[in-house]
Amino acid sequence: MTTARGKNRPAVSVRWLLLGVNGLVVLVPLLAVLGLKLYQNHLIAQTETNLIGQAVVIGEIWRSLYLDERGEAPGSRSRADLMPPRARDERFAPVEPVIDLGDGVSPPLAGPSREAASRGGPAFRSGQRMTRLLERAQAFNLSSARILDPEGCTVASTGEWANGCFDDYEEINAALEGRYRAVARERQSDEPAPPLASISRRGDVRVFVALPIFDRGEVVAAVWMSRTSMAPLKAAWLNRRPLTAALLLTVIVTVLVSLFLSRTITRPLGRITGTAKAVASGKGLEPGRVRFAPREVRELEDALRRMAEQLSGRARYIADYAANASHELKSPITAIRGAAELLLEEGDEMGAEQRRRFIANIESDASRMERLVTRMLELARIESDPDEGVEVNLPSFITQVARSYGSRVELSLDEPPEAMIISRDHLETALRNLIDNGIRVSAGAAVQVSAASRDGRLVVEVRDRGPGIDEAHAERIFERFFTTERDSGGTGLGLSIVRAVARSRGGDVSFEAWEEGTVFTLVI
Repeated sequence: MTTARGKNRPAVSVRWLLLGVNGLVVLVPLLAVLGLKLYQNHLIAQTETNLIGQAVVIGEIWRSLYLDERGEAPGSRSRADLMPPRARDERFAPVEPVIDLGDGVSPPLAGPSREAASRGGPAFRSGQRMTRLLERAQAFNLSSARILDPEGCTVASTGEWANGCFDDYEEINAALEGRYRAVARERQSDEPAPPLASISRRGDVRVFVALPIFDRGEVVAAVWMSRTSMAPLKAAWLNRRPLTAALLLTVIVTVLVSLFLSRTITRPLGRITGTAKAVASGKGLEPGRVRFAPREVRELEDALRRMAEQLSGRARYIADYAANASHELKSPITAIRGAAELLLEEGDEMGAEQRRRFIANIESDASRMERLVTRMLELARIESDPDEGVEVNLPSFITQVARSYGSRVELSLDEPPEAMIISRDHLETALRNLIDNGIRVSAGAAVQVSAASRDGRLVVEVRDRGPGIDEAHAERIFERFFTTERDSGGTGLGLSIVRAVARSRGGDVSFEAWEEGTVFTLVI
C-alpha cells in the first residue's frame, strides 16, 4: 500500500528523465556553438566600438588641421556646424556598432580602384601633417587608419596605397554620403599564426569602419579604419582562468548529475531486486523505501511491495486456515475412528441397540465433517477468487429468497437499489446464512428482514428474537470456526462467509442489540 510519504516522492517518468538527459547531451554542443557565435559577434562589436572611438578622435584632429590649412580658426565652428545634418540632437550624435555576422562576411580588401590624379589642397596638406601621428598610434593599437577626401582618395594612411582611391567600397561610399557604415571582411595573411600570448589577435575577420567628417553640414572627409577582430580562441586564452573555473564547475555538475541519475534509477532497481530475492527466499519485506525514484520505478516498487504483502498475507491465511481446519476436523475424525475400532473389536458382542448408537454417532460426525468441508470450500472460494457476477434485480431476488422461508421471515423493502453486479450464489449464501442464524436462535418466532439503500449500496437488516450475543463472544463472532453451538452441529463458518461476501464487494457486516434480540446489518 502506498503511504503518505510515498505519495510525496518525486513522480518523474523515466521517459522524461532520459529525454531530458539526452536533450541536454544534444543541447550542450548546440549551446556551445551558439555561445561561440554570440561571443564572436560580441568580439566583432567590441572591435567596431574601439575603431569608432579612434575614428572620432582622428577625425576631430584632422578637422582642426583642415580648418587651420584653410586659414580658419578651429574655434570658429559651433557644435551644430560639426554635427551630421540628420542629427537628432544639436549636442550629441552617437555612433552605434552595426556589424552582424549573421548578414555574412564580405570578401577581403582588394586594393584601390585607381590612383589619385593630383596631390594638393588643404585636405591633402592636413592629412600629411597627420601621417606621423597615425603611424605612431598604430604601433600601440595595431589599427590601420586612412583619411579620405570627398573623392574617396587617400590623404593620410598608416600603410600601403597612400595615393589610392577607394570609391568603389560600400562603406566608403556611405561615409562620403554622410552615413556611418561598417563591414566585416575576410582576413588574408601569409604570415604564420602568432602565439596566443602575442598582441596579435589571430582572428580571421577584419572589421572596417568608415566615419564621415562634417563641416557646416557637408562631408569634407572620411576616416576609414580597420583592425582584425580578436579570435574566440585568443579571447579564451586571455580569459583562461575564469574559463578553467567554469570548466571545473561543469565537470562537478556533470558528476553530480551522474550520481543523481545513479541514485534515482540504479539504486531503486537494486533495492527492488533485493526485495524480490528476499520474498522468493521467504525472508519477507525489507523495511523502508527509496525516497527518490522515477515514476515507473516507484510504481514497480509499490506493485512488488503490494504483491509481496498479498503473498505474505495469503501465506498466513493458508497457515491459519489449515491449522483451524485440521483442528475442527480432528474431533469428528477421532470420534469416527474410535467408534469404528469399537465396532470392529467388540461389534459381535454388542447388542443391536448399542451398535445402532455407534453407527448413528459415525453418521452424525460424518455429516458434520461434510458440512464443515462444504462451508470451508465455500469460504475459500469467496475469499480467494470472488466472482465478478452478473446483474441481479435486487428487489425480486431478495423477495424470492425470503419467500422460500414462508411465515418464518417477515420482509420489508424500503426502496433498495434496483440492480447490482454480483454473484447470485454469493449473495444468496450471505442472505441465507444471516436468516438461518436468526431462525435458529428465535425459537419459532418470525425473523424480520428489511432491505434499503444507503449511498448507492444495498443494506440488509436481519432482526432475530434470540437471547442476544454474550459480550465475551462479541469480538469473536465473525472469526472462522468460532461457534457456541458446536454440539448442535454449528461449524462457526456461517458469519465468516457473510463477512467474506460483504468485503469482497467493498462492504461489511456488523451487529447490535435491540429490545427483542440482535440485528445484523449487511452492507454491500
